[in-house]
Amino acid sequence: MTRRRWHRGGRPPYLPLSRRFALWMSSLIVGLLLVLGSTESYFGYRESLERIEQLQEVLAASAAREIGTYMGDIQSTVRDVAKLPWGHPGFGPAERRQEFYRKMQLVPAITDLQAVDAQGHEELFVSRLQPDRIDSGLPAEEPALLAAPRDDAIRLGQTFFRQHGLPGIRMAASDGQGAVIATVDLRLLGDIVKRAQASDGMLAYIVDAQGTLIAHPRATHVLARLDLSGSDAFQQALRGRGLQPTLLRGFATSDLAGQPVIVTAAQIPGTDWMVFMEQQRSAALQHAWATLTRTLVVMALGAVAAVIAGIAFARRMAAPIVALRTATSRIAAGDLSTTVSASRNDETADLANDFNAMVQRLSALYASLEAKVAERTAELSQRQQEAERANAAKTRFLAAASHDLRQPMHSISLLVGVLRGRLNESAQTELADKVQSSVTTMENLFGNLLDISKLDAGAVHAHIEDVDLGWLLARAAHTWAPQAQEKGLALRVRPGRWMVRGDPTLLERIVGNLLANAIRYTRRGGVLVGCRRRGNSCELQVWDTGPGIAEEHREAVFEEFFRIGTPGSGQEKGLGLGLSIVRRCVHLLGCSITVHSREGQGSVFKVTMPLAASALAPSAAGGASGEPLPMLDGNFIVVVDDEATNRDAVRDALLAAGCHVVTAANGDEALAQLQAHLRSPDLILTDFRLGDSGDGLDVIRRLRAHYDEPIPALIVTADTDASLLSAAAALGAGLLHKPVGLQRLMAALKASLGSLA
Repeated sequence: MTRRRWHRGGRPPYLPLSRRFALWMSSLIVGLLLVLGSTESYFGYRESLERIEQLQEVLAASAAREIGTYMGDIQSTVRDVAKLPWGHPGFGPAERRQEFYRKMQLVPAITDLQAVDAQGHEELFVSRLQPDRIDSGLPAEEPALLAAPRDDAIRLGQTFFRQHGLPGIRMAASDGQGAVIATVDLRLLGDIVKRAQASDGMLAYIVDAQGTLIAHPRATHVLARLDLSGSDAFQQALRGRGLQPTLLRGFATSDLAGQPVIVTAAQIPGTDWMVFMEQQRSAALQHAWATLTRTLVVMALGAVAAVIAGIAFARRMAAPIVALRTATSRIAAGDLSTTVSASRNDETADLANDFNAMVQRLSALYASLEAKVAERTAELSQRQQEAERANAAKTRFLAAASHDLRQPMHSISLLVGVLRGRLNESAQTELADKVQSSVTTMENLFGNLLDISKLDAGAVHAHIEDVDLGWLLARAAHTWAPQAQEKGLALRVRPGRWMVRGDPTLLERIVGNLLANAIRYTRRGGVLVGCRRRGNSCELQVWDTGPGIAEEHREAVFEEFFRIGTPGSGQEKGLGLGLSIVRRCVHLLGCSITVHSREGQGSVFKVTMPLAASALAPSAAGGASGEPLPMLDGNFIVVVDDEATNRDAVRDALLAAGCHVVTAANGDEALAQLQAHLRSPDLILTDFRLGDSGDGLDVIRRLRAHYDEPIPALIVTADTDASLLSAAAALGAGLLHKPVGLQRLMAALKASLGSLA
């Protein structure tokens, strides 16, 4: 028969319904098989469980009766001994002793018999394991047994274990004057539980009221004194005590080895013990699993037959869908020329035609999109290039601004230091300190603006080295003392002698900004700065008695340009950048910072940093800049700097310290001037950037090569390039970053000269 295509004008008959019905029928058959098999398996499983529970209940009840009878016979023996008229003629101590022997021979489970008076003192003791005792007066080992009523009742003690791990129990009966106490060996209970076992992994064991295992087919379990009080089976059995003889029925739990088992428990008459009948779940349900297996095999065979029939019918039905799936995969891979042939006379032909129309539309849209993407990509590429050029220009500006602003600050700081050393009157000295304070303020304002820009641009890198934190704090305190004094605040320093790992420039910036912030916002009281050791770390602390920081502002204070209200009465108003710089510097060093504050009482900022290998710093030779400058009498120092102001300031400072000085703008000029001197320099002090005449590293190499001596060298620069530190270290030269105070410069020079010793 010729197959006709589907046309929109009319619909020829679809495929025969019998083929579709075949798939439905196979699914229905498989479903019915599943339902029937599941139902049969479920009811078979429930019947197996019921049979197991009934068997266990019968066995547990039988074992409980046998154990109860066994214990009842022993209790009757003890009761018979107690009933005899002891103390009357013919029933003296000797006759009681003989009667105890006879009862112990009749009942092998009794290991000890003891007679005690009304106060619990021993009158007679007969044992299989120990020597006999007569009138020893020893107290009874279980005084609670003496509370037995004056009748035929027997009082049972608690189970216990002898030295060799064997279980036992004491029972007492009143004899009218005191009591007869028998010690019973419970080992024979093991034989009873062995007899109570059935086949298929069934076993019995006995547990006392405290959950202790006292009888088990495996004696090693009893000797181990296993505590089963926490087991699910024991806890469940306790809940049923007193309600019925069977305490637990068909309870699913795990055995001592962790294997799944089914447990039934019964109360032992005359005692507070319980007997448990246990069977492994796999053995108990063996018949149920066999039935289930047969059912699954039948279901599988039926399902296979149904699936084979269904596949035969579904293969043709699925062919168009497979073709459509293949076409969509090719389109997803980028081949928009793919089409699907409509060769069927049903809905799949309609789907194929719609799919082909969609592909044509998608191809047109894709072409348009490619043009737009190309246009947008070109635009974004141009913008990216512009952004990269702007960022590079910003970086160059920051580097130049940093260098150019640090140079005059360095010169001013040195000149003020020289000037202060030449002043004798206190009024003039105080004026010089105020000038230095203003210079420091201006330096901080410029520094904050440059620092925040350089930190955001990623132009700042940490140069990690050992830093004397005590010296750094003393220097910072001297720098900020005039500002604190101007506001009438007490600035106290507890520096300590700790060496930490960090970048001295970044650490000095952290301390300076924390002190500036504390002084700015404190109106009365003072500021305390110090450091404490915390294990392998050192904690820098800055305390103030300012207004405090509200809880909602303690994170915001570290944001740029954030200020709380109006600052204090000092001259500085601040830009709100100090704490933002502090946090960035702290993160750059890999340290941490926290703030604690109470409103109206003050705040404390804590910076935690790692200690150096040598935690204690050596005793400092020099202090803050207010102390006398170290003298360098007789040393010959060559100063190379392309800035005339810097050269003059350094020259004046070195001359005041008793040095011989040669100054030059570059290496050629330095060599030319040194020709007039017969001695070689004791130290080279040079800037790094020397314009078009090379750099400070080249000057050091040339002078050392000229004199063929390892002349000590110190580089003082405003350049913060990270590679400069390693380059200076390779030459064995020291490195300081501008601006450098006079005191710090002199100390560094003396340390460099001292390295020759």
